Amino acid sequence: MHAITERPLAVHLLPALVTPEALAGGVVIMIDALRASVTISAALAAGAVRVVPTLTVEDAERLRGPGRLLGGERGGVLIPGFDLDNSPRAYTPERVRGKEIVFTTANGTAALLHARAAHEVLIGAVTNVSAIVARVAGEPRAAHILCAGTRGEITMDDCLAAGLIAERLVAAGRQVVSDDSARMCVGLAKLAAAHPGGLGAGVLGLMSESRGGRGLTRLGFEDDLRLCSTLDAVAVVPVFAGGAITCGRLS
Repeated sequence: MHAITERPLAVHLLPALVTPEALAGGVVIMIDALRASVTISAALAAGAVRVVPTLTVEDAERLRGPGRLLGGERGGVLIPGFDLDNSPRAYTPERVRGKEIVFTTANGTAALLHARAAHEVLIGAVTNVSAIVARVAGEPRAAHILCAGTRGEITMDDCLAAGLIAERLVAAGRQVVSDDSARMCVGLAKLAAAHPGGLGAGVLGLMSESRGGRGLTRLGFEDDLRLCSTLDAVAVVPVFAGGAITCGRLS
């Protein structure tokens, strides 16, 4: 059982560092900052009916059908035979409004499925910090921020987004657990805020230096990197429940 009086906050730097059982009953904010979290948010903001995450490409292909588009990536690029890649800019209203998106990525969808025993699973990123905080600030249950990482390794881009969210949740009265993961992530957020050009410039700088940011630059996705580094650019709260992601309402 989660102690509802303490309103604890934990940050998990990788799915492998927390068991599904430890997440059960709490509220999980899954972060895949570059780029699955942002792409899912963009799809819902553009009018997609729902996003259905799958663990494998084969699982996604089995769900192909009328009114559905296949989206996602492997190695950061379009999966052969899929309709859409993992670029949030590709999920325009003209392309996705009224459609269901079957979606698979190398890291984000696996992290979502890892958290499915939670009371509620939300999807966060730099781009919806304020919306996520507004949704979770008054929640009495334990809150967990779950970073997707990349191929089983911790990534600075996810940790920075986690820190931006954690810093505001602590200001709203949540108590960080004894583990140092949350404090380390908040330290990254403070480092971004100390940039001479301000918080926005600091976030972009750190995201650009991260493993994911360097990968996007190498693949020619600099515009995606800038979008994913923009605070509150896609201010929706994706909610994962019953095997699908929909656009939640602020409570």
